[in-house]
Amino acid sequence: MDKEIVDCRVQLSNTAEFLYAHVELNGVEVGPGDQVLIHDPLTQIEFGQQIEFTRKATISRAGLLSRLWTYCTARLELTMLYEVSFSTTRFSHTKKYPRLKPIQQQADNTTAINLNLGKRVEV
Repeated sequence: MDKEIVDCRVQLSNTAEFLYAHVELNGVEVGPGDQVLIHDPLTQIEFGQQIEFTRKATISRAGLLSRLWTYCTARLELTMLYEVSFSTTRFSHTKKYPRLKPIQQQADNTTAINLNLGKRVEV
């Protein structure tokens, strides 16, 4: 592996609008499989702060086979991002999507609503 030490600019934000950590390497392009190590990183900031500072970074260049392997596996793993859910149910495997029951109008102008709990309520 080829190693190179460069200056970098690190931006950290921990606010109600943003939560991020960005690193900009000065004049260096990073490719698939390359590794970047930031020297003496600041890892914790208080809520509501945005900090920007300069550090040194070591870039370890990947070899030809490692670069090719990373490129191919990244393309194949991209399809895993197509279905993202924060619930325990996978809707693509079930045919019962959560749908509201239709409202039924009765003859005496009262409306019956069927709740998802199976109870009938007169309105």
